Amino acid sequence: MDTRTWGAVVVGVTGRGRETSALRFAVEHARREGVRVVLVHVGRVSLPTVPGLVVTPDEAIEVARRIVADVAEELEELVGGPVAHDTVAVTGVPAQVLVELSRDARLVVVQHRTSTALEHLFVGSTTNGAAARCHCPLVSVPAGWEPPPGATAEVVVGVHEAGVPRPVLETAFTWADRTGAPLRVVHAWRLDAAYDDIITHRVNAEWREQQKRLLAAAVADHRDAWPAVPVEVEVRHQWPADVLVDDSRNASLVVIGRRGARGWIPEHLGSLARAVLRSSLCPVMVVPVDAADPAVEDWDLSADEVAPQT
Repeated sequence: MDTRTWGAVVVGVTGRGRETSALRFAVEHARREGVRVVLVHVGRVSLPTVPGLVVTPDEAIEVARRIVADVAEELEELVGGPVAHDTVAVTGVPAQVLVELSRDARLVVVQHRTSTALEHLFVGSTTNGAAARCHCPLVSVPAGWEPPPGATAEVVVGVHEAGVPRPVLETAFTWADRTGAPLRVVHAWRLDAAYDDIITHRVNAEWREQQKRLLAAAVADHRDAWPAVPVEVEVRHQWPADVLVDDSRNASLVVIGRRGARGWIPEHLGSLARAVLRSSLCPVMVVPVDAADPAVEDWDLSADEVAPQT
């Protein structure tokens, strides 16, 4: 256990000026919750894009220390004064290090940037790798993102039928309550083109009304805990990823779930989560759901097109 990350907001950084949006998001949340920010840079002892080029562990650590020191200065410049923070400089694989540090953290924050196909081939995606396995919620902030001006933008949460899994809905309610934002609870579905027209023609109107009733009941169950949060329920016959990305245009946060490991099946990040992380115009929070949660079993009953948490 790294005591520096206990209850903290952990931010993965790569250099001054490269994660400014993520830093702003992280420090705002840390101040709101009264916790510390931990800046993490993971040095690599080999550079896979340059065959044969190796950096010694001591050199990698020295570079990592300089980077987190520079970013710590940037953090204080952004907020105009001292910020309660720690730094972590280590070597290894970035996604794996963030996952390990997430065991005791409150939140992990990374910044999403578009990578070339060649970069993905060699080093993969730190965001996707960490989001698939983090023990606490992870937020991916798009590069260059700034909060919408004026009133606090809504929090959007993608849920399965009847508002499950509950931990995802509860996390969205909590965030909306703490930030003073309205909440939009979204359920969307669409089948493969070969079947969609036939099935939709038969059940669309009935299904939509049934899902609205189920979502409204799920929201009502949370009213006692979060009575001040304005809530709107949205049920749409459309690809879930498209709906969530579209709603992200005017949102402050999109919240989605990720199922945990069961037996020999590893934790994974499904196609919808990858699509939302890649294309969302606002920060995206990925919430891990305990494999023992009964709602996890429901996900296996639906295809990726139907379940927003796959």
